[in-house]
Amino acid sequence: MSIGQVGLIGTASILGWLIFEPLSGVVADRVRKKWMIVFAIVGSTLIYAAYPLASSFEHFMVLYFLTSSVMSGYAISVKAMTAELLPRENRGKAYGRYLSVISFGGVVAPMVGGWVTESMGYSMPFYLASGIGLVTLSAVLLMRYDDKPLGAAAPTGGSVRELLTSTLMSIFLVRGMFIFNFMFTSNFLPIYLHESPRFQATETQIGGFQTLFRLATAGGQAALGGVMDRLGSRRVMAGSVSLLGLSYLALASGGGLPLLFILGCVQGVLTAAADMSMMIHLMAVMPPGRTGMVMGLYSESENVGGLAANPALGFIYESMGGGASVLALVAVLLVASAASALMIRDAEERN
Repeated sequence: MSIGQVGLIGTASILGWLIFEPLSGVVADRVRKKWMIVFAIVGSTLIYAAYPLASSFEHFMVLYFLTSSVMSGYAISVKAMTAELLPRENRGKAYGRYLSVISFGGVVAPMVGGWVTESMGYSMPFYLASGIGLVTLSAVLLMRYDDKPLGAAAPTGGSVRELLTSTLMSIFLVRGMFIFNFMFTSNFLPIYLHESPRFQATETQIGGFQTLFRLATAGGQAALGGVMDRLGSRRVMAGSVSLLGLSYLALASGGGLPLLFILGCVQGVLTAAADMSMMIHLMAVMPPGRTGMVMGLYSESENVGGLAANPALGFIYESMGGGASVLALVAVLLVASAASALMIRDAEERN
């Protein structure tokens, strides 16, 4: 496949989120979120098992679309449950620990995935993912959470128009631009590190970089929550996004595995700070009783950003080179940092 086709496959995935996440947000406010999660895990397990059977670009487009469509119910339900269950006092500390548990669970995945791919072939990681999905399903079924469906009793005062305050819209805008970072690191950065003459990284080395990134992310999540409780999430948001953008300049101008692994740690901490600060600020300003709808719109901003990011970064990479795509990402992140500093207000100023 060409770099442009890789970008189109990512776009197909984003389309699934784009179509179904807003709907999942509305449904999550009215039905049992736990059973939405069960449905998503069963569906994604079956789809992952079908990945090794794909034999063309079109097959992968369909599979990516189906995966994101099914997993939209999982993503929105988990986010809504998190917003409902986290305490208001010391929310940053609690949310940081929650995220660190999730992140540490995925720390070994890139290294294991790279090793399994090189030693057993490209099909085995998908079968492994299907098996892990079944284990996850048993954990969800044992989950204790009182999420009785609200049905017709769901609060009706929070219409979409009332939800779209200036602060919420600003958070959605910043999130949409920040998602360029995730699209680049997931779809294009491994290719860049492999092709760049400064790095020429192997699959295992790329997996090592991603493992260090996730370790630093998990550690940052555990440590930075308390900092946000003291400094405020808005300040952390603006600073971390801008520094993350500047770190990519070091990646584009330097070389060698030591620099690669150092940047993996630095970018992991900065990504944790930016990602956490956006969600914590959103929880502080969202109206009560509409966690599903707000999270659906928040995720929709990610989808719109992803729809723009994948083809744009893919086109720039293919026509002007990997360095140009890195510079484009830097520009987007710096604009997002400026927007977060100038447009997003604190919770007490949200109206």
